[in-house]
Formats: sequence, structure tokens, C-alpha cells
Amino acid sequence: MRYAAILVYLSLLILGAGIESAPGHRLQSQTPPAQRSVAVTVDDLPTTRGSLESMWDITDGLLRHMADHGIVATGFVNEGKLAVAGERDARGAILEAWLDAGHDLGNHTYSHPSLYTTPLADFEADVIRGEIVTGKLLADRGRELRYFRHPMLNTGPDRQTRAEFEAFLGDRGYMVAPVTIDNDEYLYARAYEHALADGDAELANRIGAAYVSYMEAVFGFYERLSLTVLEREPAQILLLHANALNRDLLGVLATRLELRGYRFVSLDEALADPAYRLADEYVGRRGLSWLQRWAITMGREPGEQPGAPGWVRGY
Repeated sequence: MRYAAILVYLSLLILGAGIESAPGHRLQSQTPPAQRSVAVTVDDLPTTRGSLESMWDITDGLLRHMADHGIVATGFVNEGKLAVAGERDARGAILEAWLDAGHDLGNHTYSHPSLYTTPLADFEADVIRGEIVTGKLLADRGRELRYFRHPMLNTGPDRQTRAEFEAFLGDRGYMVAPVTIDNDEYLYARAYEHALADGDAELANRIGAAYVSYMEAVFGFYERLSLTVLEREPAQILLLHANALNRDLLGVLATRLELRGYRFVSLDEALADPAYRLADEYVGRRGLSWLQRWAITMGREPGEQPGAPGWVRGY
């Protein structure tokens, strides 16, 4: 285990339920509902960035944490990351490792463009280009490529574009994979990677501890929004990324969620919740949680999810 990760674990064990989420503020303990559930989804497979060696390192860590906590995840693939001369098959083997571990894979486009700024025909072509390897790997196991995740959670610049694209997805057999627990994890991940690259274990420890605390604050926000919008908490869908931060901290985060009363379910099981049949009429530049989209569609205030603090953004 990496020195920075050891520091993170020790720090979290010492701080326990009193992890500081911001200067002068501590998360309050609570009695969770009798049953909560969450599906874990992981974007930007095989990983957000890095060499083949680092991709395997991150993958091994993620899969180990998931096995330890009984998490059956859906990973969303950017196949453009496989297209490295001399490494295509080795990078594709990372996707096979996800499938061999019992997880599912979905399409996250080939090159991660935004539907807000990309012409529809070009975006659709990128989706098709992004299903070739993943689709074959699933077919070889008697399975189908079923789920699509929008990059940046952007579903289009206007209702017509959104409707046309969703019809395209339906024709190709896709379902949109929504997200209810959106977050700024990616900012913590970039800061964490910079700290590790600089050899600053103390700072990596601080970022890691802050990340777990932050994610608890995010869950608290969306739990409250769920009660406002739905008068109950649905099966939630969490968005994470395949990065060094979660390689080291996913196990700690999973434990914290279990203490909040969550059990981990598959994306299939989460989507059986009737909440995911609610109308969503939101379009715009920002990618939003589906809980916020439902609130907007109902004419309610969507609120503003917690953001990463300035020191994380600055680093």
C-alpha cells in the first residue's frame, strides 16, 4: 500500500465520525433510514489518464475495494483511450478484467465530447465509434451493451436535440444511465494526483481525508433533496471516476456509506425504482443530477450541491 494511502487510512481512523468537512465545521452524526441503496457507476474507463502501468494499478485497486464491499458496478468506457500504438490489446484487457470481476460496461462515447457543443451527427458518430471494443467484449460473454452515460452529464443544448439523440440511443438499444449523486470528486482527484506526483504525502493525506468528508456532505445534500422532491429517498446512483484517488479511498468511502445505512446494488436494480420513470425536461449547459432535473421539471428549487473548497480547486 502506498505511503500516502497509509496516512489517509490512519487519519480517517483517528478522525472517525468527526472528519472535518470544512474549517470550523464537523459532520453531525445521524440515525440513517432503515434501508438505503446506491448503485456505483465509474466513468472514463479504462482510467481517467495515465500510462498502461498506472491504468492497471488503478484498476486493481478499484476492483479490490469493490470485491471487499460487495459492489457490482457499471463502468463507462471511452474507447479512444484504448487507441495507443502497441497497447490496444493490453488496454482492452483492462476492460476484460472489469467483466471477469462481475461488473458491467457501458458506452461513454469514444472521445468524451459534450453534446452541448458538438453537432448531433458528429456526437452520434462518436457514440458508434465508442461501442466497437466494448460491444464485442460483452457479446463474447453472451451479454449486450445496454447503457449510455452522457459526458459531463450534458443531455443537449435544446429539447429537440435531446429528443433526437435519445431516439437514436433507443434505436441502438441503449438506455440512458442517470446520476442522482453528482459531485466534484474529479477536482479532488486532480489535486490528489498532483500531490502524489510532487511526493507530498502529507498533502495527499489531507486531500484524501477531505474527499471522504466532502462526499458525505454531498450524500447529505441529495438525501435532503430526495425528500423535498420525492418525499422519500430513491435507490441512488453515484458517479465516480477511475482514478488514483478512488484506487486508494474507495474502500474508506464505501465504509462511510455503509455507516449511513446504504447497501450496494447494481445499476439494473437501482433503475427499477419508479423514480427513474419521472419526467425530466431539463436542458442547458450544466450537467445536473437527475434529482435536480426532476425538481426543475416540477417547478421546484433544485438547490446547489456542495462544491470543492478553494484550496482544493487552487491546488
